[in-house]
Amino acid sequence: MHEIITISTNNDLFLSSLRYLDKRLLPFKKGGRVTAKLTTGDGRSCITVTLNGSATGAAARDLESALIDALADVVITDFKFHFIESSLNLPIDDEISRHAFIRALSNFDRIVDKHIAKSLLKLTPDFLLDSFYVFSIDVLKLRWQEVCALANENARFLVCDGTFRELLRFLISNLESRCAEVHLFQRHGVVDVLTSGLKPINVYAGAEVSEDAQVVSKLIAIAPKRIFLHQNINPSVQEFICSLFGNCVRVVQNP
Repeated sequence: MHEIITISTNNDLFLSSLRYLDKRLLPFKKGGRVTAKLTTGDGRSCITVTLNGSATGAAARDLESALIDALADVVITDFKFHFIESSLNLPIDDEISRHAFIRALSNFDRIVDKHIAKSLLKLTPDFLLDSFYVFSIDVLKLRWQEVCALANENARFLVCDGTFRELLRFLISNLESRCAEVHLFQRHGVVDVLTSGLKPINVYAGAEVSEDAQVVSKLIAIAPKRIFLHQNINPSVQEFICSLFGNCVRVVQNP
């Protein structure tokens, strides 16, 4: 076996990023071309990726391309969310509303952000996510800071009754749709977000502090054109989703 790269973090905020990278490597692991081991301990988490010694140079290039693409998703999902969260000064007490607003801002202009992120990524044998976040994405932080500054300057206006929700609706309505239709089912207290074929949605929306926030974040990341809410969805979450996505939502009463 030949070691290719170790990607690590000393920050719990980015532990979910490593889990996502491990998931993205699943097709390589299934084919026997790659071994990826995720370990956590002593305040440090890392994923060590090794390429099977019999694999060709093309396999190494495919692996590098997949890692850069996955890391770019981490940048525009986890890094951007963390940066905006730490930079916003809006007095929004409701957890789900605050996370929804940050996630909507995070997904705004994501295609350009991802293109820039990929241009900045240079893989090294020991790649530390924390250092890359602190030292290597200034051009992205400048873009994100402009959005945060605008929101902070208008903080008092934005949190007025109705204004904040209208802005959130506007942001969501202008996001790139990544799936035409989704179906939400609640089973054993957990809400599943599924495709029209009732298969799990394959989109990375980052980790949130609650199950309800995760569902809302995933919907914002997907920005579907149609949302079908099936039986037993938490009424408060159902109301929130309906208020954000408006005419996109259909409530289905299953027999």
